[in-house]
Amino acid sequence: MLDDETVLEIVQLENGDLALRRADDDSGELLLRVGASQALRESMQGEYLNIARVMLTAGVQLMAEAGFIAETEAELPQPTIH
Repeated sequence: MLDDETVLEIVQLENGDLALRRADDDSGELLLRVGASQALRESMQGEYLNIARVMLTAGVQLMAEAGFIAETEAELPQPTIH
């Protein structure tokens, strides 16, 4: 359950993607994931990690501003990976 006390962290995965997860969750479950092709990462000239962090942070901020709080884990939106 996500509530006002939930602490989230951004982690870098082995493949270079960035993901959002609960800081106290050792299960490895990801709430949100941001990735890009190798060609796109190269064209960003080393700025991929900064851009992905901003995307994740903006998503969390928008969810907070919208007042989104899930009653159960099943109500959390499933991330879409493109």
